Amino acid sequence: MPTTNESFMSYGPVVPDGYGVCYNPHSNDIVFAITSFTTCGETKSDTFAFVLESCLQEMRDLCVKINGDHKVNGVMNNNPAK
Repeated sequence: MPTTNESFMSYGPVVPDGYGVCYNPHSNDIVFAITSFTTCGETKSDTFAFVLESCLQEMRDLCVKINGDHKVNGVMNNNPAK
């Protein structure tokens, strides 16, 4: 559930080899909380966060490429990704 606060509730994974992922969208960013059990060698929250950020950046770049000029963090960007 979106809130106007920087803080929000998070939760843990529901299975030993899973993740708990919460997000809070704001007007200029999205706050994520990613959790996993450290006892599971298969899950790594920092790796999940890195891949998630990379995917979101790729989606942003694609949108910029398709839509051309746009605002990034409230500033007009006249140099869209090529």
